[in-house]
Amino acid sequence: MNDSEEDRYNLPDRRSQTASSAAPSSSIYNPNVRSILQSVSTIIHSQMLEDSSLGREIQSTSDLFYFSEEKYIREHPEMFDEQRRALLRKTPSVDDIFEFMRALYECAQFSPECCIICLVYINRLIAFTGLPLSPTNWRPIILCSFLIGQKVWDDRYLSNADFAYIYPFFSTEEINRLEKKFLELINYSVTVKATLYAKYYFELRGLYNEANNFPIEPIHNEKAKELEGRSQWISKLEKERSLSRTTAPSSERSVI
Repeated sequence: MNDSEEDRYNLPDRRSQTASSAAPSSSIYNPNVRSILQSVSTIIHSQMLEDSSLGREIQSTSDLFYFSEEKYIREHPEMFDEQRRALLRKTPSVDDIFEFMRALYECAQFSPECCIICLVYINRLIAFTGLPLSPTNWRPIILCSFLIGQKVWDDRYLSNADFAYIYPFFSTEEINRLEKKFLELINYSVTVKATLYAKYYFELRGLYNEANNFPIEPIHNEKAKELEGRSQWISKLEKERSLSRTTAPSSERSVI
């Protein structure tokens, strides 16, 4: 990876005060965490290549275009020179995806288990909408899936404003709208059952060369019940918030 590509992911290190004490003890420099991110990156990359080989594209009139960086290039052409546009449109390697996720991990300090939740939500979005992964939408989709996944898994999590600071391609308002659109498209289905988590866990572990040394353990009954309960609560909360925005007078509506 050349210097310009590496600089792309050299994100500022900032966490909200509410999340500052939630940092896991493992560091990205620990090969344990690296292996999880590498496995998730491999799956995302494989899906993107498959979608590309099938010639699947997103029309600009589709709700799915909301996640394409092309939308923001069109809206703010003065902010993107030819070099930056080419960089954004380049098909990423597994290492490119890994480096982006690594940067998010180092700044957001989410739990390693959020990687599994993230993959669940990405696949759920694909299943609900037929979304093809592309060079210009994988970053926003990963960002949204981590943002929601952290709310479901971690007791303390970053605000949307924190994510806007970490990845300044988007403003806080744009991240609010991206999260809202993501939730709408998956019908606010953020519940993750223990059996589904286990399925993804073992799939990721199967990509790891030393399965017996995979960095995280399957969740046990107590944690599984907590995950299901918390994800159901988040799903209900987001539905209620969406309903309140819909029914409120236009002068009283606000973005999340």
